[in-house]
Amino acid sequence: MTIADTSYAQSAGNGRALRAGTALAAALEAMALLAIAFAVVAIPLTLHVLHPAVGIVSALIIAGSCALRMPQAALVAIPFAFLFQNLIVSLLASQISTADFDIIRGYNFLTLASVWLVTAVRFLASWGERNRLLDPYLKFSISLLFIIGIYFIYGYSRTGMTAVIYLRNIVTPLLLFQVCLVLFSQRHINIGAALSGLAVLAIIAGFTEFLGRDFWLAATNGRAYWELAGDANWITLAYDKAARESGLVATGLVDTFRIAAFNSPLLADFEIEVLRLFGPNMHAISFAYALVFFSIFCLYRARFGLAALLFILMVLCNAKGPLIVFLLVGAGWVVFRLLGARIGFVATCIALSAYAVLGILVGLDIEDYHVLGLMAGLSDFPLNPVGWGIGSGGNLSPDFETIDWSAAQGNGRTPFAVESSVAVLLHQMGVFAFAVIAFYTWAAWQVMKLARITGNNLHAAAALGLMSMVVNGLFQEEAYFAPLALALFLGLAGMILGAAARNRISLQAIIS
Repeated sequence: MTIADTSYAQSAGNGRALRAGTALAAALEAMALLAIAFAVVAIPLTLHVLHPAVGIVSALIIAGSCALRMPQAALVAIPFAFLFQNLIVSLLASQISTADFDIIRGYNFLTLASVWLVTAVRFLASWGERNRLLDPYLKFSISLLFIIGIYFIYGYSRTGMTAVIYLRNIVTPLLLFQVCLVLFSQRHINIGAALSGLAVLAIIAGFTEFLGRDFWLAATNGRAYWELAGDANWITLAYDKAARESGLVATGLVDTFRIAAFNSPLLADFEIEVLRLFGPNMHAISFAYALVFFSIFCLYRARFGLAALLFILMVLCNAKGPLIVFLLVGAGWVVFRLLGARIGFVATCIALSAYAVLGILVGLDIEDYHVLGLMAGLSDFPLNPVGWGIGSGGNLSPDFETIDWSAAQGNGRTPFAVESSVAVLLHQMGVFAFAVIAFYTWAAWQVMKLARITGNNLHAAAALGLMSMVVNGLFQEEAYFAPLALALFLGLAGMILGAAARNRISLQAIIS
C-alpha cells in the first residue's frame, strides 16, 4: 500500500467517523427536543387534574417560556402536542370528569397559541428590522385572521362555544404557518431529526395498536378514554346512525372501530371489514393525515424505510383522503423531476381538478355523505354569500345529529353544510372562504417556485401535498380542521419559505 493509499484510507476513515459523530449528535439533539416537547405537553395536562385553572395557566407559561428561550424545542412541541396529547389524556382519563374532557383536549391549541403570541410579540418588537421578504405572507395571513375574527364575533353571538371550537380549527393552520415562517427566517433551525423521531414514535404506537388492540387499550387506559369520548355518542344515538349507514352493529368498544374497507360503498361488494387504527391522537382520519405528512416528509428526504412503514400504517387506518394525497404527490413529483416545477405544478392542478370533478360525480351517484354535505354548501352559498358566522353548520353543530340521512340522499344534499371543509367554510364565511382557500393555494405555488430554484425534492413534495390537501377539503371536514392535516403541510411551507427568506431568495424575481 502506498502513502497515497494510506492517506486516502485514513481520510475515508476520518470522513466516516465524522459522519457517524454528526449523526450521533443529531440523534441526541432530537431526543432532547422530544423530551422537552413531552414536558411542555405532559406537565400542564397533569396539573389540570389538580385544578383546570392551574393546568391552563401552566400550559401558557411553559409553552411561552419555551418559545422565548428555546424556539426550536417549541416548534417540536406543537406537532408533538397534536399527535400525542390525547394519549396522555387517555392515561389520565380515570381522573378526568366528563365536563373537563373537552377542555383538556384543547390544550394543544393553548400550546400553539402561546408559542404564536411570544413569537409575534418578539417579531413586532423589532418590526423595523424585519426581513421584508416576509411581508407578502404576513400581510395576507394577518388580513385573513382579522376577517376570521369578525366572523367569529358574529358566529359566537349565534352559536356560542361551537364558534370557539371552529375558530380554533380554522386559525390553527394560519398560526402555525406564521410561527414557522418567522422563526425559520430569523435563525438556522434544524428539526428534521426531531420530526423523524416523531415519525418513529408514531410507527411504534401504530403497530402496537395494530398487533395488539387489547394490549394497547390496556396500556393506554384507552377504555376509560373512549368511555368519556363515547358518552355524547350514546346520548345522541350517533352509534345507531352509524349502524344504519354501515350495517355494522356495535356490541362493544372494539366493534365501534370496525368499518367496511375504506368506509366506501364502492368496495361494499367485497364485504371486507377492518378495524381502523386510531393512533395516539385517538382519531383515525386525523392519524392517517399525520402519517401521510410524515411519510412524505421522510420519503422525499430519502428516509425510505421510515416512509414505507408509515405508508403501511396509513393504509391500515382505512382513510381514502390521505391515501389519495400520497398518490397525487408521488405522481406530481415524477412530473416535477422530468419536466420541471411549473409543468409539475400545472399537471398536479389538472389532476386535482379531475379528481374533484370525478369525486363529486361518483359521490352523487353513490349518495356519499361527504358530497351531499358539499352540495349543501354550494347550493346555499348564493342564498347568503356573506355567510352565517364561525360555528354555524359543520359536523360539530348541535343540529348535526338531527340530520335525516335517508332524506338527504333523496334530496341530493344535506339540510346544511357538513362533512366538507370547503362547504363549511362557505357556510360560515361566505365569499371570504375563497380568500382563505386562495391563501393556501398561493402558499403552495410560492413553495413550488422555490423548488424550481433549489430542485429540492422535499420543497416540491411540500407544495404538491399542500395543493392536494386544499382539494381534499372538498370531501372531508378533517382535511382543513384537524390539526394533524392541513396545518402540518402549511407549517412545513412556512418553514421552507422562512428559510428561503433568511437566505435572501426572492421569489418575486421568478416569472410567475
